[in-house]
Amino acid sequence: MKIVAVSNLQNQAKSRMAAFSVCNNLRSDKVRETQDSTKYGEIDYYPYSMSNISFTGKFFDKYPKHWLKNLLKLGLPCPCCGKKMPTLDEINTLSAVGAFSASCLAAVNALEPYEDLMKPVEHEVMQILKPLAQKYPGIDLQELIILLSFEYESNLVASQLTVLNKLKAVLPELNQKDGEELTSIIKTAKEFILQKRNAKFKRKTFIKDVEEFLVNVEDKFMRKKIINIAKEIPTSEDSVSAFIMKYKERSPEEIGRRMLILTSATLEHITVKSKDGEVVIWECQYCNNRRSDDAIIEQIEENPNMIDNLKSHIEVIINRANFLKNHGGNVQAQKHYEYSKEIRDEYLKNIRQFRSSAERIEAEALEKLHFDEIPIPDEYKT
Repeated sequence: MKIVAVSNLQNQAKSRMAAFSVCNNLRSDKVRETQDSTKYGEIDYYPYSMSNISFTGKFFDKYPKHWLKNLLKLGLPCPCCGKKMPTLDEINTLSAVGAFSASCLAAVNALEPYEDLMKPVEHEVMQILKPLAQKYPGIDLQELIILLSFEYESNLVASQLTVLNKLKAVLPELNQKDGEELTSIIKTAKEFILQKRNAKFKRKTFIKDVEEFLVNVEDKFMRKKIINIAKEIPTSEDSVSAFIMKYKERSPEEIGRRMLILTSATLEHITVKSKDGEVVIWECQYCNNRRSDDAIIEQIEENPNMIDNLKSHIEVIINRANFLKNHGGNVQAQKHYEYSKEIRDEYLKNIRQFRSSAERIEAEALEKLHFDEIPIPDEYKT
């Protein structure tokens, strides 16, 4: 993907419309430094995952950092969602030329070539921003988001309170002590949501409070039920309203980068690192974040086209290997072939582990649940 050429972007930012002075007033508001604001003051950060990778071991001796990074020049599709992945260098270049910090119209024009690659929330936000940027070309991205926040704040509050009400419905199923503790968490969260405290509501802190409470809840089913409800609180990754309310307080630069950062390529361990995984593959940050430490089989189940997308990813690397081979680059060609095989085999290994685990459990169940009184069909006999 070619980097968008942006000219005279910073000069376009000088014009501001007096009618939107309210935006500047809102932007300058600062949350008072209180104990509450410290508690709820975390800032979400989307790291470039190469910085989180330790490039040591036999795999990285063979495929060093610079070699893996060069693969991105091939325009690899994400092996999970199948979308092309812009590099961090592209996003940094847009930042360097002031594409995001200039007028909202210039920022939207710079973002538009990446529109089809954007993740669902960012794509929807983009559809909202485009006509507004044409209408108010003299303001920047943050001011545009601030204008939208007046409309979307009530939507977010309604969604958050709905989740708290669902948690309230669970209270009768808890013992008195647990019920009182969860009631306190719900009450505190509601006060933040309704702005009765000196800091805004933070989903991460709320989830953390719920998780700490659940440590002492004995019923596993109830623990799972409560945390699943709590995680329904909207986030900027799954809710346009949450996105707008979060980024109205961020700079135009941060907003512009966020529109693209989840599409960017990150290195993902195929077998999770916590299980000594070493083989890595480029995957978009959105899919990487959603997978977390889930098994590959779970990621495949959540993404029905993943096998086809993985095939497309590997084919791009094989095509490069074929090109190198046909032009005398036999050593590099072989390296590309071998990497293609390694990532394919690592996926297959993970899938087979799940299958063998299922077969082992089935065999154990058939053995232990055999009763002479219950006839067992021949095909189920071990």
